[in-house]
Amino acid sequence: MYKNFIFIYVLIILFSGCASNSNIKSVFQTQKANEISKDYKQIMNYLHKYKVKLDKRNPKYYNKTLEKAIYSQINSGETFVNLRDFDGKKLQNFKQYLDLAFDKKGLLNRNDYLILGAYYMIYDAYSIAGQHKFTALNYDKEKLEKLYKNLHILKWKIRTSKDINGNYLFLTWQNNWQVEYMKKRFDDLNKLKKLKSIVEKKESLLSHSNFSFEVLLSLMIHKVENSLEDIGAEPSDITLDTLTSLVFIL
Repeated sequence: MYKNFIFIYVLIILFSGCASNSNIKSVFQTQKANEISKDYKQIMNYLHKYKVKLDKRNPKYYNKTLEKAIYSQINSGETFVNLRDFDGKKLQNFKQYLDLAFDKKGLLNRNDYLILGAYYMIYDAYSIAGQHKFTALNYDKEKLEKLYKNLHILKWKIRTSKDINGNYLFLTWQNNWQVEYMKKRFDDLNKLKKLKSIVEKKESLLSHSNFSFEVLLSLMIHKVENSLEDIGAEPSDITLDTLTSLVFIL
């Protein structure tokens, strides 16, 4: 009788211990899932700020009639804004948006293609359209790893891409005097001192470039790193070959 009692007691302890460990793991994974959800929301906050800055710096390259709709989509996590390609066909995925955003030919509303491409890329990686993520393990590791690489490529392309005439597709880091110089393209560098922004003393030839655009993209990348760590993965090393391949990964 006494031995039976001890045996039953040991079984109760073992089963309660297993249940406790399972609950601890579940709570831990749920907390991680909440953190990843916060990462996504913060990334969207950065993207919102990026659009504000991009449109202000490149005011001719966005559709003002779509402005509120794009902001609403970014803030609500929906997918109701769609653009078309040169042939009038509706774009199907983020890569198509981004490839068009960096097309060297003339493109109306280039800013919108860039912002929506980035939005759909992030939206897809975090699988927002899928089921609610109860644990961190519900997130797709491969998609988040691709997002991490694509954001690095995006940052590089924004900084370096030019059109067929040698003009930067997006003005971000450039000083105003550099933009003036690129438009006038004179050979006599002494004329730099006569550029409007220099003459009006708004800038000097030694003024620092504007890194605020890259800072926002770097903050997005950092949040993706956090998400990868929360699902137990490590971000891949980004090599120069990855950046200069300039090919977005689906």
